[in-house]
Amino acid sequence: LIFLANPSQTVRENLDKLKSESKEINSKFIICCKGVEKDSNKLISQVVEEFFPKNHLAVLSGPNFSSEVISGLPTASVFSSNNKKLFELISNIISQDKFRIYFNTDLIGTQIGGAMKNIIAIACGYITGCGLGENAKAAIITRGLSEIIDLGIKMGAKRNTFYGLSGIGDLTLSCSSLKSRNARFGYNLAKSKDHPHTNMLLEGIESCESICDLGEKLNVDLPISKSVKSIINGGNANKIICELLSRPLQFEK
Repeated sequence: LIFLANPSQTVRENLDKLKSESKEINSKFIICCKGVEKDSNKLISQVVEEFFPKNHLAVLSGPNFSSEVISGLPTASVFSSNNKKLFELISNIISQDKFRIYFNTDLIGTQIGGAMKNIIAIACGYITGCGLGENAKAAIITRGLSEIIDLGIKMGAKRNTFYGLSGIGDLTLSCSSLKSRNARFGYNLAKSKDHPHTNMLLEGIESCESICDLGEKLNVDLPISKSVKSIINGGNANKIICELLSRPLQFEK
């Protein structure tokens, strides 16, 4: 088993090195990073399939802060694969009393949920940093989930996936606490009105443009994601928030 726990934007580089060292690898790949590759706009599973099309792969995702996992606090994660034998193998290896695994077969939905929740978390951190209140944050989380579902389904995901651990579970965790690196970035951005210096891995920044590109390509409206992209790129935050709030009235879906 090869666990890909490196930043999403370095996966291609690492797989290329792996491929150059050994043309044939019998290992199964477990994707643990959450993001979409820049430029190609590919899910990480699609990048892996480029290099190792015959190998089985799976995705490990869900709502967990690594510090709490390390401390032995109760955690639930989701393991996504089309290989039932891999389910059994992984559960025997990494399941513990306080680390519970659930299974699904929706690799696309699991990855989209994990990638987009980081973008929505930046928005929620920004809302908190601006002092716009809990009502606004709840609205962003809820409408953010709607964006995740819309794009995910257009890409072939299953709706129910987004109501599980890798969807609303991961979204709620990342958006509700400043322990989240992406939420903390949004908070600091609101406070400083500029990009704060950080050495942290911020998958939300890395994936935001790609997610917006996918929305354009697939004709899916992603107003929150686009707003985050604009703010990251130095747009006028007050104007962007006003435009978001003044969008045409519509039925909730």
